[in-house]
Amino acid sequence: MRRGIFPFKGYLPIVVFLSFWPMSAFSHPAGDLYHQAISAIQSQDFQQAESLLQQAITEFPAYAEAHHLLGIVQYQRTQDPSTAIPPILQAVQLHPNFAQAHYDLGLLLLKQDKMKEAELVIQQALTLYPGFWEARLTRAKIFDQIGETDKAIQEYEIVLKQESLVSEALFHLAYHLVQRNQKDRAQELLTRLTTHDPQHAEGWYLLGRLSEQNQRFEQAIDAYTHVVQIVPDHSVAHYNLGFLYQQDKQPQQAIKHFQRVTQLKPTDAEAYVNLGVLLVAEKQFNQAEEAYQKGLALQPNSVEGQFNMGAFYEFHKADLDKAKYHYQKFLNLGGSDVRIQTLMK
Repeated sequence: MRRGIFPFKGYLPIVVFLSFWPMSAFSHPAGDLYHQAISAIQSQDFQQAESLLQQAITEFPAYAEAHHLLGIVQYQRTQDPSTAIPPILQAVQLHPNFAQAHYDLGLLLLKQDKMKEAELVIQQALTLYPGFWEARLTRAKIFDQIGETDKAIQEYEIVLKQESLVSEALFHLAYHLVQRNQKDRAQELLTRLTTHDPQHAEGWYLLGRLSEQNQRFEQAIDAYTHVVQIVPDHSVAHYNLGFLYQQDKQPQQAIKHFQRVTQLKPTDAEAYVNLGVLLVAEKQFNQAEEAYQKGLALQPNSVEGQFNMGAFYEFHKADLDKAKYHYQKFLNLGGSDVRIQTLMK
């Protein structure tokens, strides 16, 4: 049995990372303190940086950049958006055209699951700075989260016009295009992604699934092989490799990958059944019996599993009683086979 063609379900992740973008310090005692705070941040001394920025704000309360950087530092130190939002909000109020502050405020609102508020704030950052592709990428992912796929696609397209090699935009846009059966464009995007970012395991995986859809099985094997090289414990890629090698009459390779699946996911009944079929073909009967038994223990109502187990005992163990036991379960589960029905009579 084959798994669904695409494993991606639900929301696409939004990674919240507040960037440190220091502003030029001006000629003022507050500017000197701001510059010292930057040095403290670069030394990972966030507590000292926070103290220096608070002093800078005391010296010059309207110092928007210092308020903004204070919020960044407080988030880095506490990972608490409710602590970081007030100083960044103050920066926005003091400097309404401060696009980076709008964007960072939006990221913090996302941490609080305030999706709509975040989208509006990030849109304001884009109004101020239309070339702010990082903000546009985040906005696209927000649209994905709330199910507004057409808007998400539009935003990903704009990102790629501004920066043609943004991995996340390439991947998510390709995913949507595959869903809409625009396979040629998706193929081009995924090829660009995996060429530019050869460690992008999800990109290779999606390329493998698309290659399968297009009956390009050698390309699919190559793509999945990249996946397991990057993520050795990627059980689904191992499963797909096992399936493809099984279809390509390369049983030893198929056995290797299905065995890896059973190590990574000991509850995967289908992997045990497929492994059993391969081991029988290779005349490794004891190992095949063990694989079949484990598969049936996990999924006793498997019509396919009961049939294979019955055939195994009938033809390879010459144990007709055990064969009939499993054949009867096969029939009870709704299986249909004229030869077996005759045998059971």
